[in-house]
Amino acid sequence: MTGDSLGESSRSITHPHHEQHSSSVDSFVDNGKGKGKSKDNENGETHPMVDFTAGVIAGAAGLIVGQPFDVVKVRYQTPQYAGKYSSTFSALGAIVKEEKVKGLFKGVTSPMAGIAFINGIVFTSYSLFMKQQIPPESLHEPSLYQIFLAGAGSGVVAATLTCPIELIKIREQSAPPHVNTSTIGVLKHVIRTDGIRGLFRGFQATAIRDLAYGPYFFTYEGMIRLFKYMKTPPLPENTRKHEGHTLIDEAEMELSSGLTWPELMTAGGIAGVVAWMATFPIDVFKTRIQSAPWTTTSDLPAPSSSSKLNMTLRKPSLWKVANTAIKEEGWRVMFAGLGPTLIR
Repeated sequence: MTGDSLGESSRSITHPHHEQHSSSVDSFVDNGKGKGKSKDNENGETHPMVDFTAGVIAGAAGLIVGQPFDVVKVRYQTPQYAGKYSSTFSALGAIVKEEKVKGLFKGVTSPMAGIAFINGIVFTSYSLFMKQQIPPESLHEPSLYQIFLAGAGSGVVAATLTCPIELIKIREQSAPPHVNTSTIGVLKHVIRTDGIRGLFRGFQATAIRDLAYGPYFFTYEGMIRLFKYMKTPPLPENTRKHEGHTLIDEAEMELSSGLTWPELMTAGGIAGVVAWMATFPIDVFKTRIQSAPWTTTSDLPAPSSSSKLNMTLRKPSLWKVANTAIKEEGWRVMFAGLGPTLIR
């Protein structure tokens, strides 16, 4: 993903498709308000909510481990830090020297608080988009193309939440070393200066970047199927009704598929690299849009300026930011921060 987060927080999602047995849902409901064990639980299977909780905890752990590299990535992408760091690890050392260890974890609060909600949005929207493509009576696995579309769609939907979360995170991470920030403080400042709409600055860029859920899910599932095919004899595809089309049973399905942990981790690693490479330039421009303050009305050149000009000055567009960055800094700016991102 994810990412931040496909994005940072938004990329802390479990891997692609796999469906949930309808009997699990039915028995869960029959037990009344979710209490008691379901029939699937009695057969030794993990309840979907346990899977979801485990995924959130795993995502939070991954977020904490990768946060220092995310801070470095944002610094590389932010113009005011241009040329300050010579390498990823020199940047880590410089941040610790200037801002102590806590500087490596700037901005971690907002994605940590939102990770469960983002997981829920991705799980639900992915299931919805898959149901639109596959009839309930289908006995075959979805095609890679269908997985791609469902993943891309879920990323765009999730952007409604990842956009404000990452805006707050980026504002904290790009603040000067001597400025103490907090998630609540940044939130109040954005609303006070730009209104609620200020929280959604960079939404277009966020939605385009999170289309990367498509190539992520596509690549992951493609690698899984390739590894199965390479076995001797090849492992069979999963054949069962695709009634749920959710991501929630994926871990159990994969661990019982005959593939090894190294194969699963390799598939996930390759998928992550492909997803980031697919939309990384957009992530760079998104960071620039969200880290730079809007021009306020009082900063405009003259009262006689046209309203169209005022709006252009107050709201930097993705195209304008991208065009300016490439013109002034060259094409390499589109991959600023790629190193620490791939390490993370």
